[in-house]
Amino acid sequence: MATLLPHHITTLLVIAQFFRNAILQVSLNLAVKGIYLFAVERTVQNLLPEGDYGLYFALLGLGMLFQVIADFGLQLFNSRVLAGHRHLLAKYFPYFVGLKLLLGSLFIVILLAVGILLGYRGEEIYLLLLAGGIQFFNSIVLYLRSNLSGLGKYATDGFFSILDKSLMILSVGSILLFAPEGLTIMRFAGLQLASWALTATALVVVIKDRLPRKLPKFKKATFGLLLRGGAPYALAVFLATAYTRTDAVMIERLLADGAAAADHYAAGYRLLDALNMIGWLLAGLLIPMYARLHKHKESLLPLLRFSVQLLLAGSVCAAIPLAFYSQEITELLYPAFVEPRTGHILFFLAFSFIAQSLNYAYGALLSATGFIGRMNKIYALGILLNLGGNLLALPRYGAAGAAAVTLITQGFVAITQAILAHRWHKLPGTTVPWFRILLFSTFFASCGLALIYFHPLNWLIECLLLGTFGIILAVLVGLVDVRQLSSLTKED
Repeated sequence: MATLLPHHITTLLVIAQFFRNAILQVSLNLAVKGIYLFAVERTVQNLLPEGDYGLYFALLGLGMLFQVIADFGLQLFNSRVLAGHRHLLAKYFPYFVGLKLLLGSLFIVILLAVGILLGYRGEEIYLLLLAGGIQFFNSIVLYLRSNLSGLGKYATDGFFSILDKSLMILSVGSILLFAPEGLTIMRFAGLQLASWALTATALVVVIKDRLPRKLPKFKKATFGLLLRGGAPYALAVFLATAYTRTDAVMIERLLADGAAAADHYAAGYRLLDALNMIGWLLAGLLIPMYARLHKHKESLLPLLRFSVQLLLAGSVCAAIPLAFYSQEITELLYPAFVEPRTGHILFFLAFSFIAQSLNYAYGALLSATGFIGRMNKIYALGILLNLGGNLLALPRYGAAGAAAVTLITQGFVAITQAILAHRWHKLPGTTVPWFRILLFSTFFASCGLALIYFHPLNWLIECLLLGTFGIILAVLVGLVDVRQLSSLTKED
């Protein structure tokens, strides 16, 4: 028993660390990114002519598809390696910088070539160039932040996770307050590029004490080592992005009213983005923690059970009210989008958040423990399903059909990944209380349907009450253990 005690304590400490940092990062991001998404970005979309923001949304999606060239898996590779070998930062950072500069240049060239092949011309190309610059600096920031999380500096990482949006709130918010008539989609994109560039610069300043003075460095052998290490992650990032971001590009290019339809899709997707930032942040925290547990041969079960329950319970509590009141919510947020298709888009995207949350939990486990290659096969199937589904659904159902295909694709990937993760790691199926989660979700959805049917109150009050009831119910059925969370926050 004496030999088991340190392992047990280590596992508890990792979970406690995860929870404390999750609370910090989620709180910061909910506050700042929530203000940005709904007070700034939503206002910009409502203010601009119809189709302008939809075009920009599609071009950003195209940039995200090829961002893998600029990153090439270096962020995830770096996060995993540093979590177990923190002394390697100073050794490899100069080569990371040199490699990122070369890859970034290649990314911009390929992105512009693809844009021209897809038929973008004139001002659209300039907007695509801005979108590409945004994605390049975004990859720089994510890589630099992976150094912070790999070194265990989660509080500092939390600050930098909101810096770019804070700068956007100040810059674009000032324009919206004092000179809204001067706002164009080009100016908005330019300010976004500047915000990411400033964030990257500030990150370099913060970690410079741990770095050698000579930056960057170019060495073919070292580049080869880094590229081989990042290649499996690069393919995973590309495949995961491809089946989630091709929708906007296909909508804008294939539909007769493509830019306007992409506008409606972007409106619904903004709410999904707001929810996804929570899951994405928690997954970013989980990867280095899983990596450390795996390296020291600690049990993965407590962290897996804790994270899956937390993510699934939270996603169900958010997704069901959002889906049931989708039309009312879109009419409240977007006065110009009163037609039903925006509500239909949000309905399907809201439920896809539950599947994405499951993906975050198991994707973090698999990527941190060396199963990237096998994950890529699942993502490849997801791409085929997404592309085929969109080709069939878009002509008949428009952007709402694309949202339904997203739900189907995310559900397929999530279930497949969870089943195979248990098989590959030889984890018992009872690690996660699946029946209790299903029972909770069914009962909660039934309560929501009853509330809509009887409709005793204003819809907004009903929506908030339903979400609050879901959280309380999750605590009562033990999916979220308040006593466990309280004890974890006190762990030393």
